[in-house]
Amino acid sequence: MTFNILSLHDAFFKTINLGVFPFYQKKRIMLLRLFFPVLLVFGLASCAPHRQLAYLQEVERLGDTVQFSKPEFRLRPGDILHLRVTTLDRETRQLFEPQTVGLGTGGMMSNAQFFLSGYTIAGDGTIEVPVVGKIAVGGLTVQQANEAVRQTIAQYLTDATVSVSLVNFSVTVLGEVNSPGQFYIYDSKITIMDAIGMAGDLTDFGSRRIHVVRRGNEGVHFNTIDITSRQAISSEVFFLQPGDLVYVEPMRIKRLGFAQFPFGPLFSAISTTLLLINFFDRPNN
Repeated sequence: MTFNILSLHDAFFKTINLGVFPFYQKKRIMLLRLFFPVLLVFGLASCAPHRQLAYLQEVERLGDTVQFSKPEFRLRPGDILHLRVTTLDRETRQLFEPQTVGLGTGGMMSNAQFFLSGYTIAGDGTIEVPVVGKIAVGGLTVQQANEAVRQTIAQYLTDATVSVSLVNFSVTVLGEVNSPGQFYIYDSKITIMDAIGMAGDLTDFGSRRIHVVRRGNEGVHFNTIDITSRQAISSEVFFLQPGDLVYVEPMRIKRLGFAQFPFGPLFSAISTTLLLINFFDRPNN
């Protein structure tokens, strides 16, 4: 919906001049002419159009199906792996199982216990596993690391089942979200929309152009993704990786201070001023 601001302005003061509000005199009309454009500018500036707020738009251009590709995360020094080895030989299996002392409620391990009992990838890209020694996993995907560990353990154990999982998979969401923080992830296919949902969605003043800071082997990469468009699904940062930082910057209206502008006290002051002018301008009987 569009309208002509000047027409609205003229119609308002024409109504006053026609006598609908006869108590207004020239001074009051001049004061209103001064305040009206200011209030109108503040009111319009504090609003954001729907196209800047809605997620995953452009259905007419992109349709209902958008192709995407999920880049594979490759293990690097400092990552922590959890190994679970299952075999019929209980005594041998216990060599690979993490310590079960101090388990949480229901016998479940907490994130801290997974860290303490996990295998940290050393600078040379290997993990040190009891009995079998060092296994090279750096630069591999989690699935490839699982196969490398299984093949190595198979030389010592018969019919062993191996499961490898990444323990330190977490993302951090900061900025204009309702519940910022660090979140541990148990699904390797987490998307930026999932992370925003975990953080309680964007605030009313959160920009839909999201920044993703990703640590790589050659340094830190800064990426931007516009989630108002369905094209965001094809972005290389739509699927998050361990250690990603998601930052939602405030919209321009908040950076300019409109979000905290005291509209209530302003309107109250204007009303009080008009009442006082009306009172003192009354003719004495």
